[in-house]
Amino acid sequence: MPKDGMSVVRFSSFAPVTEMILQSLPAEKDKEDQKAPAIKNFDQLRQRLNSQARFLILDLEFFQDQQKHRNGVAQIAGKMFETQNSFNYYLYAQNMSAERQLAFLRQYDLRLSEVNGYEVRQTFNRIFHFIAVERPDYIVSWDNGTDFESLNYEANRLKIRKEDRPWRTIQSLDLEKLVAKEVWKSKSGISLEKMCRLLHLPRVKYHQAQNDVIAIEQILKFYARDLERELNCR
Repeated sequence: MPKDGMSVVRFSSFAPVTEMILQSLPAEKDKEDQKAPAIKNFDQLRQRLNSQARFLILDLEFFQDQQKHRNGVAQIAGKMFETQNSFNYYLYAQNMSAERQLAFLRQYDLRLSEVNGYEVRQTFNRIFHFIAVERPDYIVSWDNGTDFESLNYEANRLKIRKEDRPWRTIQSLDLEKLVAKEVWKSKSGISLEKMCRLLHLPRVKYHQAQNDVIAIEQILKFYARDLERELNCR
């Protein structure tokens, strides 16, 4: 018996010790369980927009990859809802046409040896750092199918683990699909430009990612309002 009166527990192997240690550690939550709740209707959208939840608005633009017959990422822009925190990156790719590559070099006054900083890997690193700092609860896009498909294609090519891809670990909201379901009662959506016209929102130069995120933010601001209460007060 030791001096402090505590009995000594002896094990014939380290297995029970390991099991005790593992049981004492907090269980790691699955990434899916850590996501914010999905937004399924306009009421939930308004509640979350008026809560402490943080929304990252994301938009991509593309070029036609003639070699692989698919879309390549030409531009990625993002903006935190109702803040000035944003990013806007134009990308250079080896599989762009020679004419597009030359136009890119001329536009940004670059030498060919300087384009590494404009390729997907470096751009992803900057965006991942932005997301790590801002810690959004939701990633909002207008028709995110093509966007996420292209992001996953590039992530696969760069061998980025699925659990390290923020568009997979952060709850996504396809605003086009939500509007189609809630307004049109349909699976078919409409263009971002047409939606902004219907809501009489300020015009922007559409199909430029930095402008499209502003247009999406305007739509979010519209649905953040309690429209029923506003109409009843008139």
